[in-house]
Amino acid sequence: MKRLIFFIIILLPSLSSVSHAQISSSREILPSGEILLTQELIVNAPIDQVWDAFTTEEDWKKWVTPEVVIDLKINGSIRSHYTAGAQLGDSGTIELKILFYIPYQQLVMQAKLGDAFPEDLRSDAPNLYSQYWFEALGKDETKISLTGIYPNKEEWNQLLAFFERGNAATLEKLQQFLSPNEE
Repeated sequence: MKRLIFFIIILLPSLSSVSHAQISSSREILPSGEILLTQELIVNAPIDQVWDAFTTEEDWKKWVTPEVVIDLKINGSIRSHYTAGAQLGDSGTIELKILFYIPYQQLVMQAKLGDAFPEDLRSDAPNLYSQYWFEALGKDETKISLTGIYPNKEEWNQLLAFFERGNAATLEKLQQFLSPNEE
């Protein structure tokens, strides 16, 4: 499951609220009964650097995975692998389909769950999206908001907790990449 730490990822009574370093994390139940997971982080970096970290292969390789091909366009994709030298397309490849984006503002993706996940979880995967919002708070400060909607099913509780922790760890890695001298 480590391979899917990144992304899988949109309001009513809160189920829980978790603080992970400077990352805020909350869960809410939507009118549909689905669970909305929202995680936010403010980084001390200009919005163009934050956007590049998510959308350029050069920066992605420095903080996410050593192997990546990014085709930034509607219906494009981010294909990556956590193993250096691995071939994209093998069983460890993570594929994120880019559904929508507005440069420096928003990135909406859908992850493909691989064979490592049980069939009942994979069958819900077409309904799983992650949405990143980028907001410049000043010249050298950017707010990143990650939202995802998950089925409110017993079999998803463990996976939702995994993504909550994994997304927080990913955002921490981003913060370390963009602000290496901060604690």
